[in-house]
Amino acid sequence: MKNSGFFLLLLYAFLGLSLPSCAFFQKGKTPEVTEGEEGQDQALTFNDVTLEQANAEGEIVWKVRSPSARYNDEQKITYLETPTGELFQEGQLVYKIESKTGEVHGDGSKIVLQDQIIATELQNKAVIQAQELEWLPAQDLLIVRNNVSGTHPDLQITANEARLKSQAQRMELVGNVVATTQKNPALQMRSEAVVWQMETDQIISDRPVQIDRHLCPSPQECPASDKAIGDRGELNLQTNVVTLEQQVQITLSEPPLTISSDLMRWNIDAQSVTSERRVTIVHPKQTLTLMGDRGTLELASSIISLVGNVTGVRDRPSTEFKADRMTWVIPTEEFQAEGNVFYRQANPPFTVTGPKAVGKLQDQSIIMTGGDVVTDVVP
Repeated sequence: MKNSGFFLLLLYAFLGLSLPSCAFFQKGKTPEVTEGEEGQDQALTFNDVTLEQANAEGEIVWKVRSPSARYNDEQKITYLETPTGELFQEGQLVYKIESKTGEVHGDGSKIVLQDQIIATELQNKAVIQAQELEWLPAQDLLIVRNNVSGTHPDLQITANEARLKSQAQRMELVGNVVATTQKNPALQMRSEAVVWQMETDQIISDRPVQIDRHLCPSPQECPASDKAIGDRGELNLQTNVVTLEQQVQITLSEPPLTISSDLMRWNIDAQSVTSERRVTIVHPKQTLTLMGDRGTLELASSIISLVGNVTGVRDRPSTEFKADRMTWVIPTEEFQAEGNVFYRQANPPFTVTGPKAVGKLQDQSIIMTGGDVVTDVVP
């Protein structure tokens, strides 16, 4: 206990009040003693004060300054006006905080702030704003609620609630979560709950998630050009890769495709979509549906590659093919197929099988090569 707090301890003892055991006042002027209704609630009011707490090892846990503070002995709460302060973990400064009002509870095991809160997470340079804040130093837990918004060099977030753990560099966001990357093009992730692993730059959700791609730095400046949904997902801020699982669907504007699978990786920078599970690709304008056990879409070249139990169906003209492997060039509608190739068309009706094939379905032209070619023409 510093000497500046000695007089206050004597005054507390004289009045029969109890001061939080690990907290003390610095620079505090002579306190004013007040009584509540019916003399049951004694309180002390201080001007220009600093409160702080240290742990058993002597490491500082938190420090809060306020131009006006009032300690209520019955409630064991110190009420603060326009507090500012610093929060520590294992002696290291991890957060800076400020708000319009605040409370220090009991022995300093909890700090509560209200109204116009700004909390700065120093290691990752994240700034969080909200209307409520709760600091539980023993749990290394900072909770912010009510109109939560935050900025970070790589990300902007909004949510109903955020829970931060400084040592784990982890932020849990709950309720109407929106996370928007600070890149061009911008990605916007929406879910009811996400975990932001700050150290590895991963945003993870085990709930249904939607990710929109905007061809501009801000989603407010242009509508989404592409959309991805899944039952759970992850966005890696370092690699700019989106991974989605279970009932995944990616809808692209250029080329105009809908891709469905139970697992997909969308590499934004490399302009590719890959799936290691059964995948279905629909091109509405070409009335074409392609399927395979796994596949890749290269967006820059507009080439689809499928492997394993490949099938393709076109409605107009009515054609169908199957193969072990297939490559489809979207702009020219040309394809190459290998391994147990089967081709069928409705008009004029015939089928052909062979080892390899190239062709264009819209022209109903196909060249089968490699030997052992069998053609069946229906009269």
